[in-house]
Amino acid sequence: MIPVIIPFYGRSDQLERCIEHLRCQTVSVEIFVRDNNVNNVFFTVAVNEGILRYLDTDCQYMIVLKQDMYLDPTAVEAMVEFLETHPRAGIAGPLEHTPSQPEGWVLAGGLDAFPLGKHACIQKARLTADRQVHWANGSCMILRKEMIRRIGLMDENYKLICSDSDYCFTGRSRGWEVWVVAGAYGVHEHGISAGSSNPSLELMKVNDILYFGAKWLTGDLYRRISFEGQRLGPNDIQELIARYRQVRASLLQSMQGATAQVAANTGH
Repeated sequence: MIPVIIPFYGRSDQLERCIEHLRCQTVSVEIFVRDNNVNNVFFTVAVNEGILRYLDTDCQYMIVLKQDMYLDPTAVEAMVEFLETHPRAGIAGPLEHTPSQPEGWVLAGGLDAFPLGKHACIQKARLTADRQVHWANGSCMILRKEMIRRIGLMDENYKLICSDSDYCFTGRSRGWEVWVVAGAYGVHEHGISAGSSNPSLELMKVNDILYFGAKWLTGDLYRRISFEGQRLGPNDIQELIARYRQVRASLLQSMQGATAQVAANTGH
C-alpha cells in the first residue's frame, strides 16, 4: 500500500478527477486528503501533516500529489519499481504534460529553481531512460521514508511554492538522488496557485521566493538566526572561509611532510 497525500483547496472537480485516476492504479494506494477549505494551512504544512500520518506505518514510500495532477494507471507502480532498484534515490517524479505544451511534449525535471521554477521540456518519445535531475516538481513526488527520517519534514516557512525544490536540494545536499522516471506519466492541469490574480496568494509566493533566496543564495538566513550573525557580513564570511582553507592546506602539508619523514626513516 502506497500512501498518497493530497492538499485540497477550492476545486472539487479537480480532486474528484485526481482520485478517480488513483483508483485506477495497478498497485494499491491509500488516499489522504488534507482539506484546506476548512482550515487553510496551505501546501507545505498540509503535506507535512500527511507525512506525519504515515511516518510510523510500515510503508516504504509515500506520494505527494497536487489535486490537479492526473496519473496514468501504471505511474505509481513505475515509480515504486524505480525506487526499489535505486536505493540512493530519495525523491522521484513522473513525466508530466501541461496544457501549455504541444501534444507529445512533457516536463522532465527541474532546471532553474530561482526565482521561479523552470523545467526541461522534451518530446516524450525521446525519453526512454530515467533521468537524474536537479529537482522534481511538487505536482507529484514519491518520497522514500528512510530519506524523510534522515532529512526531516518539508520546510514550513514556505506556504505555496519553492518547498519542492528546497526539499530536493536538502535531500541532495545529504547524499540522496532526485530522478524523473521515464515509465511514469501524468497530466498536470494547473490550479489555484498557478497564475493567480489574487494579491494575497501572489504575496505568499513572493515571500516564498525571498525566503528561498535567503536560505540558498545569500547566507542571510544564517546571519539572521545565529548569535554572531549581526556582526557577520558577506566579506567577513568569505574571510573566515579563506582563513580555514589556509588552515586546511597547512594541515595537509604537515601531514604529507610527516608521512614522507616516516617513509625516509624506515627506508621505504
